[in-house]
Amino acid sequence: MTTNPAARPVLPGFRGRIVTPGASGYERARRVRNARIDRRPALIARCTDTDDIIAALAYARSHGMPVAVRGGGAHVAGWGTCDDGVLLDLGGMKRIEVEARSRTAVAEPGLTWGEFDAATQEHGLALPGARNTDVGIAGHTLGGGVGDLSRQYGLTSDNVTFFEVVTADGRHLRADARQHPELFWALRGGGGNFGVVTRFGFRLHPVERVTAGALVHLPQQARTALRAARDWLATAPDEASLIAIVWTAPPLPFVPEHLHFERCVVLIPTWFGPPGRADEILAPLRHGPARPVHDTITDRPYAAYQRLLPSPPDFARQHVYNRGELLAELTDTTIDRILGHWEASGPNYSVVLGALGGAIARAPAGPTAFAHRRAQWFVEICAQWYGEADSPTHLEPARTGWQALQDVTEGPYLNLLPDPGPQWVRAAYGNDTYERLVRLKAAWDPDNLFRFNADIPPRAAKETHR
Repeated sequence: MTTNPAARPVLPGFRGRIVTPGASGYERARRVRNARIDRRPALIARCTDTDDIIAALAYARSHGMPVAVRGGGAHVAGWGTCDDGVLLDLGGMKRIEVEARSRTAVAEPGLTWGEFDAATQEHGLALPGARNTDVGIAGHTLGGGVGDLSRQYGLTSDNVTFFEVVTADGRHLRADARQHPELFWALRGGGGNFGVVTRFGFRLHPVERVTAGALVHLPQQARTALRAARDWLATAPDEASLIAIVWTAPPLPFVPEHLHFERCVVLIPTWFGPPGRADEILAPLRHGPARPVHDTITDRPYAAYQRLLPSPPDFARQHVYNRGELLAELTDTTIDRILGHWEASGPNYSVVLGALGGAIARAPAGPTAFAHRRAQWFVEICAQWYGEADSPTHLEPARTGWQALQDVTEGPYLNLLPDPGPQWVRAAYGNDTYERLVRLKAAWDPDNLFRFNADIPPRAAKETHR
């Protein structure tokens, strides 16, 4: 592939924009959310529709080039780019149709959660989705997808009614419960291994307002606060959810000014049930043994709640190492281990705990490729910093914090898996689900064209059993 921008490659039938090394906008177009990822595709195909995707895939196959697929480009592992291959940039495909009467939506893969929520909230509807509005809907859904509404309505992938997908051999087809049901199963949690999704069909739910906000605790109250959150969630209705953040607080509106850039613990409980019960449900957290020093809980629009934790304004320059694990329970020992490591680490190390359970465990849409449904919590180990990309000062606390949980985890959370090594991908799915996915990979992508993801090589099963 030439790096001369004047000698543009020819992709028959492609109507979008082609960006090659040296061309205007290439440096910006090749970047993903994590500044640690520094890869250089040979060709970036900015697709506008399904025909563009088919044309770009045909070009990649005919030239023997690897393919990466980008929706929102937010995955910390940098799966939305590659070296010396074809990058399908779907960020311009943002069409969405919401049908209020049937409570359904059909959405394209370039949408972020902020854009998706804005469209569905016009009709008082919502979908369990990411808490960060800058995250794309596509990768989040294909990886299973958890959010605050998941305890009521299941995973994002549980609420998919169909996929339209372009397969590795260039076919455009629909996968749902009746057409290609095995592919439908695999796409709900199997990541980007099986094709390029061009449209998602979603089942929506009535959500307009939520009682929610931040409860800020001083670091000496950290253990009491996390234990209170765990005990509260154990008996809370499915309409209740919670995240807990253990961090050095940025200057956000819900953090008192005297705690900006200081260590603290923030509980963010949510109540989606009847507003008249909010005080009763949230009282154990607001007025219990872990009394917060600041309380911003109030009734607010769902869209405003989703913007409670914004990305930093210069996030494109930020280096990130995030890793997520799923826990069957949150014991006192695990809490002490998490907090002990946090207390011994630097200011750029943080931990996020999120509530699972409820409808997730009940699998409301039947079996999917998301394996660890009995988990009650996810824990995200996170380091974010500026400067040197592979700074040991920042990376080592995150890596050792993750390693300290390996004897209590159910397995990794696919959407927060920075290491695509085969042992971690298998652990994310569990052995039985992984073997089923391997068989499907061999059927749908025998040459492993789609490998820039939590890769499931089509011959992995044979190699494992040699």
